[in-house]
Amino acid sequence: MYKLKSPRFNRVAPVRILWRVFRVLASILVLLVVVLAVGTTVTVLRSGDDGFVPPVLPLTVNDVSKLNAVRVGQVLRPESIADIQAALSATSGRVSIGGGRFSQGGQTAYPDSLHIDMRSFNKVLAIDEDRKTVTVQPGIRWRDLQAAIDPHNLSIKIMQTYANFTVGGSLSVNVHGRYIGEGPLVGSVLGLKLLLADGSLVDASPNTNADIFYGAIGGYGGLGVIVEATLQLEDNIAVERKVRVMPIENYATHFRDNVRDNSDVVFHNADIYPPHYNSLRDVSWLTTNKTPTVAERLIPEGKDYYWQVKAAEFVAASDFGKWTREHIIDPIWYYPERVEWRNYEASYDVAELEPADRSEYSYGLREYFVPVERFDEFQVQMRDIFQRNKANIINVSVRHAKADPNTLLNWAKTEVFAFVVYYRQGTDAAAKEAVKVWSTEMIDAAIALGGAYYLPYQLQASPEQFAAAYPKAQEYFGLKYRLDPNNRFVNLLWEKYYPLNRDLLAQTKANLGDYYRGKEQTFLTIPEWYLVFQPKEYADYLAEGRDPSTFPFYESIEEYWALYDRAIAISRQNYPANTEYRTMLRVIGISTTVEYLAKGAYEASIGRLTRWSAGGEDTPEDKVIQQAHRAYSKLIYDEPWYEFDFAGWRDRLWDATSLWGDHPLRKWERKLFFSAEFGLKSLYAKAIKYAAQSTYGETDKRIYLTAQRLASNSIHLAKEPEGVEMLAGGGDDFLMSLPRWGGFTKTMPRFASDEWAISDISGNHQIVVSLLGSAGVDVSTLAGSELFRSALVSDKERERIFVLVGVADLTHFLEDVAKNRQGQRLELEHIFDY
Repeated sequence: MYKLKSPRFNRVAPVRILWRVFRVLASILVLLVVVLAVGTTVTVLRSGDDGFVPPVLPLTVNDVSKLNAVRVGQVLRPESIADIQAALSATSGRVSIGGGRFSQGGQTAYPDSLHIDMRSFNKVLAIDEDRKTVTVQPGIRWRDLQAAIDPHNLSIKIMQTYANFTVGGSLSVNVHGRYIGEGPLVGSVLGLKLLLADGSLVDASPNTNADIFYGAIGGYGGLGVIVEATLQLEDNIAVERKVRVMPIENYATHFRDNVRDNSDVVFHNADIYPPHYNSLRDVSWLTTNKTPTVAERLIPEGKDYYWQVKAAEFVAASDFGKWTREHIIDPIWYYPERVEWRNYEASYDVAELEPADRSEYSYGLREYFVPVERFDEFQVQMRDIFQRNKANIINVSVRHAKADPNTLLNWAKTEVFAFVVYYRQGTDAAAKEAVKVWSTEMIDAAIALGGAYYLPYQLQASPEQFAAAYPKAQEYFGLKYRLDPNNRFVNLLWEKYYPLNRDLLAQTKANLGDYYRGKEQTFLTIPEWYLVFQPKEYADYLAEGRDPSTFPFYESIEEYWALYDRAIAISRQNYPANTEYRTMLRVIGISTTVEYLAKGAYEASIGRLTRWSAGGEDTPEDKVIQQAHRAYSKLIYDEPWYEFDFAGWRDRLWDATSLWGDHPLRKWERKLFFSAEFGLKSLYAKAIKYAAQSTYGETDKRIYLTAQRLASNSIHLAKEPEGVEMLAGGGDDFLMSLPRWGGFTKTMPRFASDEWAISDISGNHQIVVSLLGSAGVDVSTLAGSELFRSALVSDKERERIFVLVGVADLTHFLEDVAKNRQGQRLELEHIFDY
């Protein structure tokens, strides 16, 4: 029997042994994977710079939506008319004007302009109780004006719902409110003083310089600077809230019969409930002799609106939130009797709507005006547009306004209903495009019914839509040309619609497709580029003959995540989230963390042992590895990392070194470790290359800028620098193409500052530059603003300094760095080209 069983046993035993060995090896591998996964998670969580406080970006003007950051050239905060006149006299370029910055499409700023921030120009100049008038400087907030007139028992006649705006900003957009029997703000303005581009001061009223008066109100800062305004006031009286819910199709008749001509109604609006848009709530405030149920005469400033903001976020998050608002929150909120002072009801604070973070989601307004007799037609079209496009509408508030026949950019050509749309949107390009689709349809619907759309929001309407909604725009443009012949008063609104400010190269840029790059990407590329700087630092470290076992891989991980946290913090504070880019940074950061943890652990143990066995000397294998890392560090400045020939260098190691020789333990350990490292990277690179090309196509290796020849060299026609291709010209502008990445950093210093002026790079007007210098080196004299700095992981005596530079100042900045380099103080490392 043994003879029968023995052969069987001999065949099975080796299989069992192999199976046991495999199980042991598999267990070890799983354990290593678990340890590496846990180590990576712990390292990522512990690394970074969570406490980093992002600096306020200099010369950056944004608005409440956080979607329109604009880098201006200079900011003036005047306190007198003389301050503005002096600035206009001392400069000759573009001028933009801003106040509370509650417009949502760049209506207060223009790139590289002299930006006049009016918020310090904010005094009450005179109050006349008998005539019920007030004269103010335009930088005053309505809330501060209310505090000044309330002791006189006076109230604003016409204003918008929220009191945070400046008077000048409200005049410039010709606001409206919830006031029944009134129209746009122009109806309460008795007179203005306007400062023109030549520094002259003009009085304007309905009877004096009426064309200027009706052009400046609702003129969005295109004619000059409003420096004084006289307003008609009303008595501050008690008002009582009355609420009624009804089907939307009943509203037009209800309004005509019960609200329009009711002299007791002071404030009125009707809230239409999404997502069905078939019911609304009439909220009216009527004059009363009752004692106010609210003791305060004005809403106190500095209130905590935490729960109101959370409620708005809850409503915006889902249809269930919207149902809850309509059927639970609002019925409870509007149930109690409420009597207030008129000033109290007019002093709302936008803080009750302001989310803590607008980087991934932002909240916006759109307004559409239709003749009162077309209400029913429009609301049906509105419902269809919103539902078909799945727009995330939070509320539609219906307001009423009397006709405004006189202002040149009048949105109420007849008596109108205003549909004020409050919505939430994502901040990425796809979300913006989605909003543009439904807003464009809404504009077309309003225009088709003889109405218009409001201009202080995102600038997505076409020039043709603008012209159809504002037929007197040509008259306005003629007045602007007469008062401002050099087109000094400009903002992003007039950049798009004023004919004399059109970009002659706009179509060429649009045809390129990828001319424009996100402003935030000059910051977000910082951690990505550290994965280029670190290999160079490692290659330099090895080239000096230093021990790879002692290279600070763990500190490199910490540095990546610190740069990530800082870049994200700066971007989040000023720009849309760009979630796709941020996801990519997290992915490559985690993969790099895994690699550096494994490599650092290996080098600190086995690598250290074999280095010791070789007496600390480099073997031929070490030298080939040094060459490979040098080649890799050079390539990735100009090409994607996955283009590197990892497999070729692995094979070269075996071909260029002998199998035996001095220090055999080190030789074979280096051969095997390097082969494993570069073999895995070769496979990973192929996978990433395939994924990248499948998703994005071939990598674009060119970037674009717009430049002008300086007048002093126009006769000699300064030639474009080496490596730069001239693509097109339009007026004084030239569109140029140049290499990206490392090639961009090499090419930009060739733009001599006395030959070319660069106005934008990829449509942007500021860019991040990194410098290398000795620890503590002073960069305050350079034409840029330091963002932050950190020591090199392998040399604590040297620092990497990140500086934000205006594109218009970039050539001068690079020249100054080059001069400093002669003293070995500073060195240009990289220009972060979006």
